Amino acid sequence: MSETPEHSEPAEEFDLAAFMADFEKRMSSLRGEALPVRHLVDATSVRIVSEGGEVAVTANIAGALVDVEFLPPAASKAPLEQAALVIDTYERAAEAARDRTHDIVAGFVDQSARTRELARRLVEEARERKTDPEQ
Repeated sequence: MSETPEHSEPAEEFDLAAFMADFEKRMSSLRGEALPVRHLVDATSVRIVSEGGEVAVTANIAGALVDVEFLPPAASKAPLEQAALVIDTYERAAEAARDRTHDIVAGFVDQSARTRELARRLVEEARERKTDPEQ
């Protein structure tokens, strides 16, 4: 026995063009909100442009999506093609960003080591001045 309603209405069709337009608008708004910390985003992320130059996608070192920018060539693509370009470019950006993690962490570690070395030298110099007041 079928339990299908007798007067079923057709499902509303998904409007991919409207979704992509709204997505682009939201990303633009997020870019504006991120301006105060842009230097941090740039230092810990990778931006990749699609092969045809339609979209630029930025992912952070954890592989999370940070930004999507639709470039002028995207206007000639259908919404489905734009969506596919975003997904493909995002996957490439996330992989590149994760690969860059080692370099970024090594830079932080190197800076920390330089700071510790400077502190050690300053303490040694202070001890030497304390034991030899003529310095």
